[in-house]
Amino acid sequence: MAVGRGNSLNLNRVLVPLNGFRRSEQVLPFASMMADWFSGEITLFHSLPPTHPARGARPGQVHYPDAPHDRGTSLAAAYLEEVVSRLGPHGVKSRWGIATGNAATMIASRSATSSFGVVAIATTARSRVHRFLSPGLLDHLWRTTSVPLLIVNPHHATLNGEPPQGPSTIIVACTQGSTDSALPIASAIAGASKSTVKIILAKEASSGESEDELINSFAADGLEVEIEQGSKDFVSQVLDIQSQHPGSWVVAGSKMRSGIRRTIFGSTADMIAREAVGPILVVPDSDVMRKRARSAHEATRNLATSI
Repeated sequence: MAVGRGNSLNLNRVLVPLNGFRRSEQVLPFASMMADWFSGEITLFHSLPPTHPARGARPGQVHYPDAPHDRGTSLAAAYLEEVVSRLGPHGVKSRWGIATGNAATMIASRSATSSFGVVAIATTARSRVHRFLSPGLLDHLWRTTSVPLLIVNPHHATLNGEPPQGPSTIIVACTQGSTDSALPIASAIAGASKSTVKIILAKEASSGESEDELINSFAADGLEVEIEQGSKDFVSQVLDIQSQHPGSWVVAGSKMRSGIRRTIFGSTADMIAREAVGPILVVPDSDVMRKRARSAHEATRNLATSI
């Protein structure tokens, strides 16, 4: 049942952006877990930076505008093929793809238009000041993605030691108004990974009726569920529980606020992602998913008609 639910949510298709650095590869064991749970595959993805056709040209010289892209494509293809060859012996089904353009735009577009269920990245979430001065890939994806983000802090993952173990606990961070889209995904992952579910229910979302609904929604899938009432410092509570359950994953819904709205209203999922010692799956609110997916499809159609 869990595998069927996950496949209906496209969790068997995981997009993994890689930039050529080993740090970005730290997410591969976790993306591979998802592919294994749902009998799916991962797609390794690299985006080449856009270059102007006349860049570097001088009067009287012959210029080949595709040459930089040809070299970049060859190097990227060789790198991605090498990663695929390393994953194969471990039974991981994988393929790769290359695009040219802004990395966040290409990832958001490819994941939406190609029906990926998850975008998995290894990155360190930046502080508020840092992301205003120098926004990173995660910050750009936060503003554009219509697909859940599996975020792994490379400082807490390693490719050199023992491979990470699968989770025995899925922690669901429930806040008011941003959880509904996350519950089916949390249920599918918990069932497929044979994990128990621990729900942390924020005070503003807590009521006897809501607790019963949550328990029933997971119990219907045959999952063991425990609910813990959220404290005043909800984020620290979630982080402490993840630390107490090594290997556990956090699943959190989010309205994916960005810019001034994110600064004023804050973001629980963002704060958890910055300090999480294990994977966190951030699931956009259903309305956000629909709007951004529609925008991605329209942008792709506009690009096709302009070529």
